[in-house]
Amino acid sequence: MSAPSENTPALQHTLRLIGLSHHTAPVAIRERLAFRLEDQPRALSLLLARGCHEAAILSTCNRVEVLAVGRDPSVDVATLVRQFLAEFHAIPEKDFSSSLYIHHGVDAARHLFEVAASLDSQILGETEILSQSKEAYRIAAEVGSCGTVLRGLFERSFFLAKELRADGGIGRTQASVSSAAVQLAKKVFEIEGRKILVVGTGEMATGIVRALRSAGVGEVWVASRTAARAQEFAAQEGGKACDMAHLVDHLAAVDIVLVSSAAPHYIIGPSQIHAAAALRRGRTLCLIDISVPRNVDPLVNDIEDTYLYDIDDLEEVARDGRREREAVAERWRPRLAEESREILRKLSDRGTTDAAKRLIEHTVSLRQEILKQVRSSGLDARALEEIERALERMQGRLLHGPLETLKQAVRDGDGAEASAWITRLFRLEAQAAQDATGLNVDELTGPRSCKKADAPHSSAPDASSTKASSNV
Repeated sequence: MSAPSENTPALQHTLRLIGLSHHTAPVAIRERLAFRLEDQPRALSLLLARGCHEAAILSTCNRVEVLAVGRDPSVDVATLVRQFLAEFHAIPEKDFSSSLYIHHGVDAARHLFEVAASLDSQILGETEILSQSKEAYRIAAEVGSCGTVLRGLFERSFFLAKELRADGGIGRTQASVSSAAVQLAKKVFEIEGRKILVVGTGEMATGIVRALRSAGVGEVWVASRTAARAQEFAAQEGGKACDMAHLVDHLAAVDIVLVSSAAPHYIIGPSQIHAAAALRRGRTLCLIDISVPRNVDPLVNDIEDTYLYDIDDLEEVARDGRREREAVAERWRPRLAEESREILRKLSDRGTTDAAKRLIEHTVSLRQEILKQVRSSGLDARALEEIERALERMQGRLLHGPLETLKQAVRDGDGAEASAWITRLFRLEAQAAQDATGLNVDELTGPRSCKKADAPHSSAPDASSTKASSNV
């Protein structure tokens, strides 16, 4: 677990990354916490409801990570996410809490940058993680859980990952989890001329089939949950489509089975292997399951002449070619650390400016609402002019203290905390929601005894007020 560093940006207090990976947990734990793509929108909505201002989930075969921003510094994001993971997956916290890591602020940004650039991957330099990170960002953006902070972090991580790969060394060879699975198969068998069954038709399966073709395999069969999808995939990537309904027959005919499916359960178990063994006449069968959750029952490995490998068994293959890529990674890690500090400083400043702008808009709206009420009272023009000038002076004096406090907070590295307190003190979030929905603040924040008031009339701030916000 990383501790907050000194002299770091204000988001140090609210930005957290909580997760586990192949570094800290075996696949038996990772698969229990994995999120299917279709479950992520609901999961993100629950995180927002529990107290996160922004959130994104990265769930791959080697990691499950939640990147989140608390609504304010008082929200314990790490505890919130840990409890959420336990409840969402119906798993006791004690089963996985010791495998979790927690990164704060700058360290969270740095970790995201390293993950997207594949510097934290099991296969250093692998290509799949960047597209998986982009998918996590896309889902969060569609759900509405990706705001200014996470948008800035993800987009910067994609830029840096692309720049790193262009640097050479780490991206010179097409390292990937799928190619590593094929390399493992080559260590077990001489795969040229062998018959191979690929179960799954997703991105990983695509990589597997392409790597198999490059390795000169004899025959590639492709199975999917629907015959139509298997035929479409086989026509596009090469190979022969087969029906999952005849899985035992295919297990009896092939030498190697590579499994990369999105199924949330076992699709190959002892019963199918025993049935196939009766037709195999003692021939060895090798199964490599890189799915998370696993799709091949581990009990299969106990069957004679059957050898099962999972995603964690790729570690030996991962060592091949690592020295050259690690040299590039070591050059880049200081750069990514500096980038994380710089972007959090910029994002903290941006959040403070937004808070100042909302505060100015709020006071301008109140001033104009009062003026509207006064103008209907029958006062003469001179009196109205005096009242308007007096309200402008009052607005300026009222804003002076909070705006100066925000400026000083930015200089002290506490901009985010000061912005959060000013937002809460003046109820600026509720005011923004009122403007968007037409409901008044009391209806949005809870039942009150007072009657519903008219929503204030929104208006753009005057030129002098706008200028004040740009200087924060």
